[in-house]
Amino acid sequence: MASQFSSSVPDRRVPQWRVEYEAALREGDHERLFKRIEVAEAAILTRRDVLEQGSDGSAERREITLALAKLESMKKEVLKFL
Repeated sequence: MASQFSSSVPDRRVPQWRVEYEAALREGDHERLFKRIEVAEAAILTRRDVLEQGSDGSAERREITLALAKLESMKKEVLKFL
């Protein structure tokens, strides 16, 4: 399911969580950033749940761990969440 924040023509080879994550990284408007981070985190966690059910995808799981850490850092440093 594409969010209102996704690009208009997503590349089918790129996982949806990455589309949402990259959109959050590019967002310059602090008022919209919170929502982008929420959407990205939801997409990432959904994908992580799917990957945990299989034995494949260890590289993507590492990417997901790093992406979640980056979003958490953005919430603390940019949005000043505790």
